[in-house]
Amino acid sequence: MNPIIHNMSFTDAGLTGTGAETVYDTANTLTYAIDGVLKAKTAVTDGVTPTTDINTGAAFNAVLPDQACLLLWLINAAGTVAMAQGDIVDVDGDTDDLKNPAQFPIAPAGYAPFAYTLFQTDGTSSAGGLLPGTSNWNATGLTATHREIAFIPSRPILA
Repeated sequence: MNPIIHNMSFTDAGLTGTGAETVYDTANTLTYAIDGVLKAKTAVTDGVTPTTDINTGAAFNAVLPDQACLLLWLINAAGTVAMAQGDIVDVDGDTDDLKNPAQFPIAPAGYAPFAYTLFQTDGTSSAGGLLPGTSNWNATGLTATHREIAFIPSRPILA
């Protein structure tokens, strides 16, 4: 079974992650399907941002200065929110453009994607790197761009 076809979101949850905190919020009820069965999750205030990759069970990899990755936001039938981290790519230190497109990670079976975050650092970020779910959304040198999706886009993200 292809999880992209059978697991998808139907509404914009209004995902935000901003400020001097690591939590996330959704402004709207998210409607989605898992294996074709409709589900709904009400808006979330100060939800705990995952700190481990749903695909590996390990902590996210640090994003070093002038690097970026895609974080795929997912939800299962029980309404549990998870994230998967895509490969880390380099960022041009002068233009802040991605040197290579950021690729989406795989969505595991039983999870519907509902958003992604382009987690991008510049040369002023911590030399030790920033950790998704652990570093504040307003950490020095971090730009976190959130986008709502119904399913994983067919193309990588260029900016």
